[in-house]
Amino acid sequence: MIFLRLQQRSLLRIGLWAGLLASIPVCAVAQSGYEYGSESGSKSPTLRWTLMDLGRLPSPEVVAVTRDDFGNVYYATRGGLTTEDRAGNFRIFTKALTRGDLASDSLTCLGLDRYRDLWIGTCAGLQVFSNGIWKRFTRETTHDGLPDDGVLALALYREERWVGTRNGFAVLRGSAWTTYTGDKIAGRLPHPAVAAIAVDSSGDKWIGTLGGLIRLSGAVWTRFTPETTDGGLPHHGITALYVDATNALWVGTQAGVARRNPNGTWMRLGAGSGLGSLANERVTSITGGPDGEVWVSLRGGAAHFHDGNWELYTRENVPGLLTLYVNYVYGGAAGEARIATQKGVISRLPGEVKE
Repeated sequence: MIFLRLQQRSLLRIGLWAGLLASIPVCAVAQSGYEYGSESGSKSPTLRWTLMDLGRLPSPEVVAVTRDDFGNVYYATRGGLTTEDRAGNFRIFTKALTRGDLASDSLTCLGLDRYRDLWIGTCAGLQVFSNGIWKRFTRETTHDGLPDDGVLALALYREERWVGTRNGFAVLRGSAWTTYTGDKIAGRLPHPAVAAIAVDSSGDKWIGTLGGLIRLSGAVWTRFTPETTDGGLPHHGITALYVDATNALWVGTQAGVARRNPNGTWMRLGAGSGLGSLANERVTSITGGPDGEVWVSLRGGAAHFHDGNWELYTRENVPGLLTLYVNYVYGGAAGEARIATQKGVISRLPGEVKE
């Protein structure tokens, strides 16, 4: 369902984000937005697009978004972390505000585990925020268990925390680290910087690097490139990985998207697949939603795949999308979507049209 179709019978309201006006207080909650939905006067659900007040973010460049089952939303930025509860109350965490408990303001990735602990990748190590307490893992404090303090990727799988860094990757099980760097990756990992990690339903680990894709199945390492996949992979440079509900692997690259089906066949998702002008763009992230949908963030916008159909979200059909650079999409229930960009977050939130 392309969201513009929601306005076919009547356009309820189009407004500019109040937070863009200098007269609005920094912490004001923007209530206006781009609303599409039912006929005027009805109380049917509608979808409201709203730009997040930049005063709620330590940096306008948001790199990841996640949400827990209590309705708390977490925003990782290049300048720190923002948490927002379901009532709209927010709190900002930076290195200065936490007196160094958050070791770096430059965040790279987020993940929530089954215990609601928030795992945060930074340029100064791996951090965990649990019950208001910060814990930090570095190469030094883990005695080289973490191969590098530059954390690029996370995959939280059952009781395992897989961490991709600038110099290999590692897994934390309980308090024990297993490290893959140096001689362990020589001749196996085509590039030491691990930009993406995913774990499929069989427990196989998928490792994305600038030189290609690796599957680690037990002790067997298998490399996938554009050549070995008959062009299924658009590019050697892997930027994002996601395993969907069917156990298909979605692969983002520096030049488009591919999907490895559960039977092992590869498919390059070109313009003919529904991605249109976004088909060959650099992918920044791939995420899922509660209904089995897949979100792809790219240079130029975002794409939503559901029930075999694509919907594109670009500056042409989302007026509040202020930049071409989309970093991440969090997709929730009832049509919720939070699009994180280099210039803030625009959210599509379900609501009701009031008489």
